[in-house]
Amino acid sequence: KSWGFARALLIQGTERPLRILCARETQRSIVDSVHKLLCDQIAKLKLDDFYEITKTSIRGKNGTEFAFAGLRHNASKLKSFEGVDICWVEEAQTVSRMSWDVLIPTIRKESSEIWVTFNPYLETDDTYQRFVLKPPKNAVVQKINWNDNPWFPETLREEKDNLKLRDIQAYNMVWEGLCRQTV
Repeated sequence: KSWGFARALLIQGTERPLRILCARETQRSIVDSVHKLLCDQIAKLKLDDFYEITKTSIRGKNGTEFAFAGLRHNASKLKSFEGVDICWVEEAQTVSRMSWDVLIPTIRKESSEIWVTFNPYLETDDTYQRFVLKPPKNAVVQKINWNDNPWFPETLREEKDNLKLRDIQAYNMVWEGLCRQTV
C-alpha cells in the first residue's frame, strides 16, 4: 500500500505542482515519517533529476512540495498549514478522534484530498469507524492486501504462512486486513 501511494504522489507531483502533507499520529522526527520511503521511490522511479531531497522535505522542480508532520502534538501548527492539495496519513489506525477533528477541516483547499493507509486494529478505532464503516459520501475505499501485489516476495509468503499457523487472529489482522476481535 505504502509503495503504491508514494509512487502515485510522486508521479502526480511531476504532472502539476502539488502541496502534499505526509502525516501520522506520532512523528518525533523525520525518521518516523515516510520521507525515506519517498526518497527510495524517487530513486526507483528515476526521478532524481526532478526532486530535490533535503533532510526534512522533498521539492519538485515545478513547485511540488512534500511536508511531514505528526498529528498528536502539532494541532496548532496543523491549523495554519494552508493550501494542501493531498494529505497522506500513513499508519492511520493509530490516529485519534481529536487528531482527525483537527486535520480534516485543515485540508480545505478546493478539490483537496485526504489519502489514508492503515492496517485495521479494532473495529471501534476512530479511523476504521470514520473511513470503513461510515465513510464520507465522496470517499473511495479500497481494501488492498498481500494477494493484490504481483511482486509479493517468497520470503514474505513464508512469513505470512508461518504467522497463519502460529496466530490466526494476528494473521487475519496483518495479512488479511481484518480487525482483531479481542485485545
